[in-house]
Amino acid sequence: MTIRVKIELMPTLKRLREERNFELELPDDATVRTMLANVGFKKNELEHLRIFVNNKWARLDKALKDGDDIWVGVIVGGGVDRRKGS
Repeated sequence: MTIRVKIELMPTLKRLREERNFELELPDDATVRTMLANVGFKKNELEHLRIFVNNKWARLDKALKDGDDIWVGVIVGGGVDRRKGS
């Protein structure tokens, strides 16, 4: 059996797919980690991501269900502190 989930990628992650909003078919035992691998994320990129499933922060081992809405974003760091004497 399979499930279908809806995925939205943060604009800066569009490099992985032509579209930012899409549906994906996954095995019924899929987790967030499985979904990310299917989208094209590499293992070393996962620690920088923030994933929300149905508007709630989700861990990589969270089991997905048919119809879940998933948002994938990346942690964005601040700028450089250019103050003198800091």
